[in-house]
Amino acid sequence: MAASIMGYIRQAALGDALVPYEQRVEKALQRILASRSWTTPQRQWLQRIANQTKVNTIVDREALDDDALYFRREGGGWQRLDRMFAGELDGVLREFKREVWAA
Repeated sequence: MAASIMGYIRQAALGDALVPYEQRVEKALQRILASRSWTTPQRQWLQRIANQTKVNTIVDREALDDDALYFRREGGGWQRLDRMFAGELDGVLREFKREVWAA
């Protein structure tokens, strides 16, 4: 709901096309995957992050450590996933958020 409202405001204020949030997330994922060379596990976790972003809108450190979500159960939470991304997970998540709303 929040993403829909943000998208509508962005469209009205900036004249951006009104693009469904799921499409924005998918395009952001494709741009991030193309931005550098990722390992297969990193690519898989980026896809999982995108899928969860479509559902929850925000995937951050708290979400990655939430026992009820997939990330903690299957990925070991923030610490393990951050190691998988060579200590750059925070930056990757920030980049992902920026890409979702890129024109």
